Amino acid sequence: MMAKLVSLATFAAATLSASDSALAWTKFQDPLEHAFTVDVPQGWTAKGGLFRLGYSDARPMLDLLSPDGRINIRLGDVAIPAYFVPNQYHREGENYDLGAQAQLTVAHYRSGQEYAAAYSQSRFQNVCGSLSAQPVNPNAPVRDYIPEDIAPQRSSAGQAAYSCGNARTAYVYAKTALYQGFWTVEGLVSFVAPSDQAALARSIVLRASQSFEITPEWKQYQKQLDQQALVYQRQRQQNRMRQLSEQVAQFESRMQSMQNQVNAFERGQARQANQVKSFGDTLTGITPTVDPYGNVHNVWTGPKNGYWRNGQGQVVNSDVSPGAGWQPLTPTQ
Repeated sequence: MMAKLVSLATFAAATLSASDSALAWTKFQDPLEHAFTVDVPQGWTAKGGLFRLGYSDARPMLDLLSPDGRINIRLGDVAIPAYFVPNQYHREGENYDLGAQAQLTVAHYRSGQEYAAAYSQSRFQNVCGSLSAQPVNPNAPVRDYIPEDIAPQRSSAGQAAYSCGNARTAYVYAKTALYQGFWTVEGLVSFVAPSDQAALARSIVLRASQSFEITPEWKQYQKQLDQQALVYQRQRQQNRMRQLSEQVAQFESRMQSMQNQVNAFERGQARQANQVKSFGDTLTGITPTVDPYGNVHNVWTGPKNGYWRNGQGQVVNSDVSPGAGWQPLTPTQ
């Protein structure tokens, strides 16, 4: 039996090597902040970048689509926020508003395995219809690509694999990390591919996660923003918002613009591949809404009760109408 396991492992390794060697590679650089570079297969469609929604809320994402459109690979997901652990003042599912610093979602800590299973249902529900669990290779094809600046209280990684109709395989890897009062998804990788090309998808995931590199210039830039965030939050908590500089006001405006870009990115991905779906409002911080004409719009969950959308696709979370030209969005859940 041991000899059989060894031979199967050798065959799998050889398959991965052969699949990888058949590809030509090129370097993808984050077009938004030049925050990272990563190796991607030449000829594939590569989209994404570093989506910033706050001083301390920066979300890297890379979406890859094969030339024939049959393999879709994703590192990260812009819909995934950081999470605030519930307490006596904040219940699960609420939004924890830090203004321009970050927007957190209140949720109990999930292990990497729990997160992978939950994310799978939404990531692939419209793509696959139904999912049937498959055995998972214990050796995940992912290397930790997001560095940890501080050591977490605990962390865990997990995987989930499924058969996905029409002889396809769906896969998710997730690593979560718990800190004092909050937790994050440190690594999130997923793909859907024809079952006979799953080995190829795994090899691309491995190459991408191994080659993912954050630029030193961006690390320094982020340190500066973190310092600005401390000043911003101190003034905000002391109700000294009038003392905030014009620079901060401009930053808040850019964050709103980036949020609109994220929404547009998700809509574009959904039209092309129908694969960008939230896996539960509690974990994604997304609120599904409908406009007066019956059109569905997924918006970022905000602290106010109302959502409003104008003709340019901009969305505002407010208890009252922002003015003429804004239509109300009604939450559907």
